Amino acid sequence: MSGGQQQGGVTQAHTVNNLWVDLSKAVPSKPGTWLLILEVVGLVLAALYWPGGPLRQYVVFGLLCTSALVTAGCSVVTGLSDRGRGAPQLQQAEPRDAAQQQCGEKKGNRRKRVARVTFPVLSVLFSIAGLLAFQNVADTGEVPIEIRIDGAQPLNGPRSAPLTLKVPAPEEPRERLRLSLTTVDNEPSTGTCVHKTTAAVTAVTAGITPHAYYEVTAEDTVDFDLGGNKGELRFTFTLQTEANCSMRLAKATGTLHN
Repeated sequence: MSGGQQQGGVTQAHTVNNLWVDLSKAVPSKPGTWLLILEVVGLVLAALYWPGGPLRQYVVFGLLCTSALVTAGCSVVTGLSDRGRGAPQLQQAEPRDAAQQQCGEKKGNRRKRVARVTFPVLSVLFSIAGLLAFQNVADTGEVPIEIRIDGAQPLNGPRSAPLTLKVPAPEEPRERLRLSLTTVDNEPSTGTCVHKTTAAVTAVTAGITPHAYYEVTAEDTVDFDLGGNKGELRFTFTLQTEANCSMRLAKATGTLHN
């Protein structure tokens, strides 16, 4: 092999080595930095696959995520403070002062080592706990569901035909269904019958307990055990009011829960 070829091979290897060193410096080497990156990615994924439902059921998840980000940030700050400190300056000192200074440096270094280990470990633990909390909400949390009202309205007097409440087969089944019902006057200008009105809500689908709720007030909530039903659910709504009253079932909302 000629000298020119050897020199070219050495130059190429040197260039590759310099490129690798530059890349290694550009890539974060501290665990706190990697934890921050992974946790931000995890939050983005959580937002993309958000299960829905009331925000109160995500309080624990939010607290754990905040704790994970804070401890990861503390880990990054600890690493930066160590990197920027540089080599200690040598100073002349009395033997006793030098011994005290050395003892103080040992204690300080011990605290730094503990911090460098503690913050990443805590961040990982908070992240795992947050993931489990999010998964628990996704599997067992409250899920709003649409209720369709079928039947003729307004409902006039005590002998009006019952309405049918239809709940479509849920994408995320739960064990129970909470129904919130609001009955209003059909013509409020003629006087109110809200305080004179009740209703009976009866389960048509087999296996639901209790079979019926009676004396449901004009604005009330009832809760049913679905008995393992995962398909479409049906209920009847039968108004009970005075003969001169004209009412309307204005709103029916449902929440699936465990």
